[in-house]
Amino acid sequence: MVSPESDGQSMNFEVFEFLSWREVLVAVVALLVLYILFAFLRINRLQTETRRVQELSAHAAQSAVAAYSAVQEPSVDTTPEALPPDNVEPVIKERAFPWNEPPPDDGKARLMEALEMEVAQLRRELGGLRAEVQMLRDEQRRALNKVQVAQNASPYYSDAMQLAVQGREASDISVLCGISRAEAELVVALAKNQDQLQD
Repeated sequence: MVSPESDGQSMNFEVFEFLSWREVLVAVVALLVLYILFAFLRINRLQTETRRVQELSAHAAQSAVAAYSAVQEPSVDTTPEALPPDNVEPVIKERAFPWNEPPPDDGKARLMEALEMEVAQLRRELGGLRAEVQMLRDEQRRALNKVQVAQNASPYYSDAMQLAVQGREASDISVLCGISRAEAELVVALAKNQDQLQD
């Protein structure tokens, strides 16, 4: 007994058995010819539409130029009734203002705008620099106050500080003032910091 699935597959193969390779080749060539013909007709149709659009745009451009020139050029009335006597000049109508034209490009306005933006940016930067300078001044005042407090704390160290300001070595200061070597080095370091802050 043959199953329905195998029977359907055998029918499909039977159709191909009746066609020879020449018939298949002719069918493929016929399909290609039809496709090429269809593509050629489509391309031809697109070309005619493109030509028509170009002609319409050229006609529209010519009519726009004619309308613009009619607005720009003064018209002279040349009818026999309107002609003035020989000693009077012909009447010329005033030109109509071309409302449809954009305003002239003003480079000065753009330059002024750019300069105003740059000035605003420079003002912002200047404000930031002023704040930084003020902050540095405050720090310098605090450091000087600390040094002055250290100098005024003990008269014992004030002599050492004067020697350090004069440029004496830490070993000399410790011997002359009777303080330890570490204290003398600290006083010399404070004196150097004070000189740097004053510069």
